[in-house]
Amino acid sequence: MGLLSPQDEAVLKQHLSAITKPVTLLLFTQTFGGSESGTVAKAILGEIAALNDKVAVVEKNFVLDTEDKAKYRVDKAPAIVILSDGDDTRMRMYGAPTGYEFVGLVEAILVAGTGKIDLDPQTLAWIQAVDKPLHLQVFSTPT
Repeated sequence: MGLLSPQDEAVLKQHLSAITKPVTLLLFTQTFGGSESGTVAKAILGEIAALNDKVAVVEKNFVLDTEDKAKYRVDKAPAIVILSDGDDTRMRMYGAPTGYEFVGLVEAILVAGTGKIDLDPQTLAWIQAVDKPLHLQVFSTPT
């Protein structure tokens, strides 16, 4: 039995049907000495990818795939790098995307797969006004 209920799968499949371009989820994990959240992240990504043929999961070894780790600036595992039609979206998720983090992952996949960002016009204007590099991180934790 999967992590998602049949009802959740149906709703998620409907949301993912909006995707128009390929989305690749690079999953960096560390088998030996790594956290068990890598296994959970792999299971979750597999269930999502099974619901839409435009979503693919590619596993990377955090220790051995040093070129990809450097290319995508991944510094911890598990890490999920989201690509849109092969291009880096610069969206990253660390840890297992469970709980509230799952919604954030789905939203990131939809942005990557549709190119549409559902933000308030004032927020978009603020983002467009940023004129120098910005390193933005959002942290969340299960309650």
